Amino acid sequence: MVALAAVLLCGGKGSRMLAGGVATHKPLLEVGGMPATRFVVEGLLGGNLEFTQFIIVVPPGREADYEVALAGLGCRIVTQEHALGTGNAVYDSLEHLLAPIEHVYVSFGTQPLVRAETIEGALDVHIEQQLGFTLATVIMDDPYAPLLRDSKGYVSGSVETHLEGAEMPSRGETNIGAYWVSRSALDVVLSGLHDELYVIEENRYATKSGELGFPNEMVRGCLIAELGVEGVPIATEIEMMGIKTPETLAAIQKIVG
Repeated sequence: MVALAAVLLCGGKGSRMLAGGVATHKPLLEVGGMPATRFVVEGLLGGNLEFTQFIIVVPPGREADYEVALAGLGCRIVTQEHALGTGNAVYDSLEHLLAPIEHVYVSFGTQPLVRAETIEGALDVHIEQQLGFTLATVIMDDPYAPLLRDSKGYVSGSVETHLEGAEMPSRGETNIGAYWVSRSALDVVLSGLHDELYVIEENRYATKSGELGFPNEMVRGCLIAELGVEGVPIATEIEMMGIKTPETLAAIQKIVG
């Protein structure tokens, strides 16, 4: 049996929520009668996959809140000491991964609408094709983070229309915020990116934003390392919806019921 872990990222300051008068950390807001991150973990536990380990990456000072919110689920709470991007958050989890873990599911505590079928279907492709990095995707209008393919249909890159200023196509394939990554890709590509780009003296990465992102950087890094990258367009647009504002929270709560 393949040993799987799940790493859920629960960072962010929640400035848009604060502006709307909500002080609770976004991944702890109530969805389905429980904190959103717990809803995500229980969804993973209730699916057909058997996870050996759950790691929840949280900001400093939030550890106790998450211990309470996730009580009884056996999650490992890991602190991201500095808000240096999603790639840095995943990097901070690596030292806590158990030795047998072969593949890691990475997503967010603020995205409770990702379906078990999407997660499991993406893993099937990930393992069958022996990939380094696999993104669950959807074909949609105005894709926020387009996945790029060459003339033969192979993944050639991934860009971000907001932070990176890439041009947004009118229609295309975009990741939904749910990823599978092999242990070797984490050890070789993500650790390599950290070692190459992290500037200790300045406590930042040598990137335009000063942060280390995750999906785009992993796509590029794995392509260079020839570890195999694929997008699996089996998701629906609604699965992309995350808790960002009081309005998106209300919409998610209505969908969950």
